[in-house]
Amino acid sequence: MKNPQEIISELQVKGYSLVENLLSDTIVEKVWKDLSKRLANVSFGENDFVGTKTKRLYSLFGEIRSVDELAINETILEVVNEYCGDVLLGASVACQIHPGETEQTFHFDDGIYPLPSDFRDVNLGVIWALDDFTISNGATMIIPNSQKKRNMKIQDISDEKEIAIMPKGSALIYLGSLWHAGGANRSDSTRLAVILQYVESWLRPQDTHLISVQIPEARKLDSKLQALLGYSMRKPFLGYVRGDNPMDILREDK
Repeated sequence: MKNPQEIISELQVKGYSLVENLLSDTIVEKVWKDLSKRLANVSFGENDFVGTKTKRLYSLFGEIRSVDELAINETILEVVNEYCGDVLLGASVACQIHPGETEQTFHFDDGIYPLPSDFRDVNLGVIWALDDFTISNGATMIIPNSQKKRNMKIQDISDEKEIAIMPKGSALIYLGSLWHAGGANRSDSTRLAVILQYVESWLRPQDTHLISVQIPEARKLDSKLQALLGYSMRKPFLGYVRGDNPMDILREDK
């Protein structure tokens, strides 16, 4: 398995790193079962970008507890903290691509922020494979070395794309400015993944975790996850409650 420094080196050179078998089969099976139950009642997307044959479940930490271990995985956090410093969870999405889905449009995740085209990367994404990612079932497509090219036009994207083939339990770690897309599912089975994004804590996360995971539930969580969800401060002054650290609220008696 790659160590954090190897992962960071790959991020700096080509914009992504694929780490195989980062989760145990037991965790993969638990998360897969929990998500599959909830996704059974979720509708397909309404446009080509989110996928008309793709199901997405958002705000995962307000849905199931089995995803907690993914968010605070030791290897991932070491990479994220070294690359981005103090972070929050920006988004949490389960993505289940069904047979017949077409290729997603190439994009980069930090395009939601009005940043200069050559600005440093402010977020890292992690795609956790809960099924084997194959060429036929919709494995993520990547344009290597496309990071920090935010002003690139879709029509200028080269054919030098790579496909993130990986066994279940693996993680694709990528920079927020890296161009990528979900692949087409030409198989006869679904492909399930969890997408987590970590963003520098001075930026507003996509997901309002403080509503999806409110104080009574947050009190039960690991302190690392509490901080990632936003029950934390970025020193010296960002994120306080009545001038105090939100973590103090979690320590109060009910």
